[in-house]
Amino acid sequence: MAFRSRLIHFLLLLFFLGLTFTLSKAQEKQIVRLNEHFYPIAENDSVNYFYKGIIVNLTDSTSIERIFNLKNQIVKVTRYGFNQEGNFPEENTEIYDSEGKISSKKIKNRKNGFYQAVYFGKDEQLGAVLFQGDKNYEIRKAGSEEVVIGEKNVFDPEPEMEKEVWTEILINNLKYPPRARQNGVEGTVILAMYVNEFGEHEGFQVANPENVNESLAQEALRVASMYEGKISPGTNIEGNSVDAWLYIPIRFKLD
Repeated sequence: MAFRSRLIHFLLLLFFLGLTFTLSKAQEKQIVRLNEHFYPIAENDSVNYFYKGIIVNLTDSTSIERIFNLKNQIVKVTRYGFNQEGNFPEENTEIYDSEGKISSKKIKNRKNGFYQAVYFGKDEQLGAVLFQGDKNYEIRKAGSEEVVIGEKNVFDPEPEMEKEVWTEILINNLKYPPRARQNGVEGTVILAMYVNEFGEHEGFQVANPENVNESLAQEALRVASMYEGKISPGTNIEGNSVDAWLYIPIRFKLD
């Protein structure tokens, strides 16, 4: 009986140790340094260090990322998981203003990019947006039942380029770097440009330098420097021009 009791105790101990190990592994915490575009940077990069991201993996398919500024104020919270009802990978994001008050909530289908978002200002709801792809935005202002169909999200304004000019430049000038092609390197370069309310800007920079091959990034910058078309500032819900970042992805994919 004593041996059996000790055996049971030992097995229970192994069970709880295994459970503890599983939980600690599932809830592993990762801390990353981020630039102003919320992309990872090198550990020794202090110049571009704007935010700190804390990622907790709850299970193999669910995780939470909390982003703080350098004053330890919450900026953004994103929950990744799976929507059982809709059968799609889901991304829930909350954005906070400088006072720690929530400014937007967004539920996004990670498979197709569709999303629903609600926007706030001064503790009041400003409106909501339903995005269903291909510049199809359903916009509703707070206090109104009217739904406006638009080609952009007026609650999240973004500068605009002359798309025909930009597309022509890409088609005629973008080349796959030979070394990257030889080594089978692929990736998407995210170019970022800050445009003020007057449409003034200082050119592109690479928003995700640690996530993409350097030769691909340099080629994207080379081609972007050829653009001489018009860049219009973003406009908000009131129709006023605002300062905002313009993000353009350039994808390098081998045949």
